Amino acid sequence: MITANESVPRLGLREQAKLEVMRRIRAAAVDLLASKPYDSITTIEVAQRAGIAHATLFRHVSSKDELLTLAYGDQMDVVLDKLERQDDLIAAAGAEEDGRWYCNRIRNLYRSRAEFYLRDPSNASLYLRQGFDMASPGRERAVQQGDRLMARACRILKDGQEAGHICPGVDALTVAQNCQGIFIHEVDRTPVRGFDPATIWDRVEARLSAQLDPLILTPHPPTP
Repeated sequence: MITANESVPRLGLREQAKLEVMRRIRAAAVDLLASKPYDSITTIEVAQRAGIAHATLFRHVSSKDELLTLAYGDQMDVVLDKLERQDDLIAAAGAEEDGRWYCNRIRNLYRSRAEFYLRDPSNASLYLRQGFDMASPGRERAVQQGDRLMARACRILKDGQEAGHICPGVDALTVAQNCQGIFIHEVDRTPVRGFDPATIWDRVEARLSAQLDPLILTPHPPTP
């Protein structure tokens, strides 16, 4: 009889050592990105912070760009996990459900994204750009994270349509894609236009409102 512990393959010492090195590389990249812009970080610094040889670093990562993918991408996953849990709690409470309630849930998603962006606007913009670079090692992960946010917004809109609070004549996925596009555009044009990063949410919220508010169905007055 195979027990639960025996059914899970145990890692050998070599595999454990590789995982430990990757953990140290990730931690070093996160620490450095928190203290300085990506462009000013060198792979030598990352290796030194991780306590490994420079040559060893490149046996585990293919490029400096991959370090950004590891560090920022891991943080993004944590943020997405958190905002999905928060939205699940709001959905479970179900208080005062109407069209605005559904649209506000989508606003909450992007408010959380804006708050995360403000932790490190420069590196956030670089990571976003990886999603458009076909040669970037982080492209697939960045795209998947965007898809994850759009899927949640799409689900919220479809729930609102089924409940009769959101206009049924629109494609929920298209609206969700537009919401994602709004956020990406505002992040991308912040440095180009010289905008203050602190204004990101004001700009995103105004455009989200223009996209979402027309979809709210006006409740019929109660029958006398």
